[in-house]
Amino acid sequence: MTTLKLTRLNEPNIEKLYEMKSTLRNILEEGDLENLNTILDFQDKDGSFKLFSTYRIPSDARVDFCHEPTYICSSILMKAYLTGDSQLRQKIETPLIRGLERCCCRNLRGHGYEALEGQIEALNIFMTGGLREFIDLYPELNSKFTEMILNIIDEFEELEAERYFKGPWGEDYKEEILEINKYFNTRKVFVYGTLMTGESNHHYLEESTCLGKAAIEGYDMYDVGGWYPAIIPGNARIIGELYEVPNEDMPSIDMLEGEGSLYIRKCEITTGNDLAYIYEYAQDTEGLEKIDSWKEYIWYVSYGSNMLEERFLTYIEGGCFEDGGSYNEACYDTTSPLEKRTIDIPYDMYFGNHSGSWNGCGVSFLDTSKKGHALGVAYLITKDQFKHVAAEENCGRYPNGQGSWYEDIVVLGEMDGIEMRTITNIELRDYNEPCKEYLNTLKRGIRENWPAMSENDIDNYLDSCIRG
Repeated sequence: MTTLKLTRLNEPNIEKLYEMKSTLRNILEEGDLENLNTILDFQDKDGSFKLFSTYRIPSDARVDFCHEPTYICSSILMKAYLTGDSQLRQKIETPLIRGLERCCCRNLRGHGYEALEGQIEALNIFMTGGLREFIDLYPELNSKFTEMILNIIDEFEELEAERYFKGPWGEDYKEEILEINKYFNTRKVFVYGTLMTGESNHHYLEESTCLGKAAIEGYDMYDVGGWYPAIIPGNARIIGELYEVPNEDMPSIDMLEGEGSLYIRKCEITTGNDLAYIYEYAQDTEGLEKIDSWKEYIWYVSYGSNMLEERFLTYIEGGCFEDGGSYNEACYDTTSPLEKRTIDIPYDMYFGNHSGSWNGCGVSFLDTSKKGHALGVAYLITKDQFKHVAAEENCGRYPNGQGSWYEDIVVLGEMDGIEMRTITNIELRDYNEPCKEYLNTLKRGIRENWPAMSENDIDNYLDSCIRG
């Protein structure tokens, strides 16, 4: 959590001013609600959140330290208003209205004649706070602010329609304008049931872009008679998929979900700090079965070459890892892992067998006969993806405990209520040193996931895994 200390300065202290402004940007991007009271207490009587005590300063400084801090703090309140409960919304509604009123004072213009640059910067700030969702759901909270934003969006769309950009800026801001227009022409939607990949209603998202797996915190899921799931506020972690949906497809999805009666569309923060629409069940869940997820997930724990994400993704997406290993068939579900974490495995890692994919040398196994310690990287993937990975690790055959390679699934406990599994052979394999390419891959994986480890620490760890 970022600790916020705000002081309205009477004398210029550029370092202090930029430090406060940078901290506010971090809070906005993190979606941190712990500093809301500090921000609310800091609001000036004119509705602004200016860091300097007066507007009578040079124009550039006025934009940097009076107007932009007001945009940032108003965006923080906006994000909290979108994702908070009714009690929080009631608390911050008036300060938010006053802040947005102050944001309208100069049409978001920037320094001097560079109106467009200032508007781009301001829009990017508000977009981080969930501007499009706020305009969708609460257009009347401050109608003056809504009208200003809609007018600026119309102007940006006209610029794009011209296919080139006139004026003193030339092509300088073309990419930024195109990105802003794309933002306002799509909506992010988190799905967790029949709209997911491979499910019965996924065709509603055929024109949408899948941004990968995602999760939301603070909800419980119920099975509505086996036909579809429902979520309501609770204590669990709900795993689903995040999509970028064209605006024109939103009405059909709302209709499918019975928005306004069966489900209520609201905003939530997903993993990665994405603000997205979710559909919350509006009916009674009494008598319904509580379930963990519509699709089942597990943590796959790697301790060898798959600690390097680039290497592991060949098991999901298919293909060869350029530094070694065999060709891998693609999984039918090629979406990337939802999350990656480092863990401590309570067994020693050692090198054994003779791998044709790694020059006939040894590869990583776990010694499960006694307690020990090994570095592990856990990937959150579906159970079906895990079955595919386990088969690919075992020459295309799912482990059955009867061969000489990765024949055994070992459960390492749970993390966030989700089971952790790894793959090894519980029968100790013949010791065999790894080849240089395999060791280099392990080193890359360790550097990627444990950046604080020195090269000496990495070498000592890998040396401890080589047995005579």
